[in-house]
Amino acid sequence: MNYFMKQSGIILAVLIFIIPVLAHAALVNINTADATLLDTLPNIGPTYAGNIVAYRTQHGPFAKISDIQNVSGIGPVTYAKIAPYITVSDSNQIVTTTIVEATSTSSGGSPSYVPPPPVLTVDLGASRTAFIDVPFTFTASVKARSGASDLAARIVWSFGDGSAGEGTRAQKTYRYAGAYLVIATATDGPTTARGEMTVTVEPAVVRIASISTEGITLANDSDERLDLSGWRLMSGTGIFSIPLGMSLLPHASVLFPFTISNLPIAFDASLAYPDGVVAARYMPNVQPSAVAPSSLQVQEVDPLINISVPAQAHDEAVNAPAAASTLAAAGAASASSSPAYTPAKPSAGLLHSPWTYSLFGIIALAGGAFILL
Repeated sequence: MNYFMKQSGIILAVLIFIIPVLAHAALVNINTADATLLDTLPNIGPTYAGNIVAYRTQHGPFAKISDIQNVSGIGPVTYAKIAPYITVSDSNQIVTTTIVEATSTSSGGSPSYVPPPPVLTVDLGASRTAFIDVPFTFTASVKARSGASDLAARIVWSFGDGSAGEGTRAQKTYRYAGAYLVIATATDGPTTARGEMTVTVEPAVVRIASISTEGITLANDSDERLDLSGWRLMSGTGIFSIPLGMSLLPHASVLFPFTISNLPIAFDASLAYPDGVVAARYMPNVQPSAVAPSSLQVQEVDPLINISVPAQAHDEAVNAPAAASTLAAAGAASASSSPAYTPAKPSAGLLHSPWTYSLFGIIALAGGAFILL
């Protein structure tokens, strides 16, 4: 009896020692285990077990055991403790290898810590060119280490000019030219990551090239594609809102037919940014026509020519009053610009008097009568 009791005590002691080991002999599949089973892992309590199940439900199964570090609250230290007891397959093989991601040893040296890659990555794409007064749309892609998209991450933007935004997609309108460093910071629980890109802002080189009876032609003279989404084309009293997605290729022109825009046919038009600021204006080239001078305008008249009458020209002296009358009439026609011309009267002399001619006649008659007598 004493022997039997002694053997039973030994067996019980062995069982007490080996049961905890056997509890982890079968690896816990982190893709299929429920929260209760995950709670049995070292340093995994009910909270972390619930986080594992929630992450798996949202992002799908883990590709490898190290992906469990993507779960909020599970870092390299916790992962190093649970790695020997977890798997992502149905194999029951016990993991006995060391955690290469966390430590590495070299002969004769102490272990050195190798930090794991970032849990989140933020991709903003390549550097871009934006235009003044034209809304620019930013897009951020946040991914976990496994490559799965993290749709739950909160993204905050810094647009490089003191303004900020939030969300996977953000829109920004720059008012001044320059090069701006844009930063997007993604946060998911205690994990944070950031991405950067450079945006060069330039004036939009767009113009209304021509207007015809068919429609209005717009031209993009820049080296970049110009997004015209939300721009407004105005002609006469009509307004046409350019639909989303409409773009002009670099150094290209496009005709907007009146049959599509429903704008009235007019030969003056303007193009406005989405915020209403006029980007280009077209006015027809009107050549000034020849217009008759107004009655209020002063017309220039050639100066009158003073005519002098020689004293010895008897016949010209006699006709001088007629010539003076003609000149006076010409002067009256230009009274608005020149003073009236009054011709000089011929000087009165003894030979030019009619009494002198009469006296000569009487003397001639008396002389003739005297001769006859």
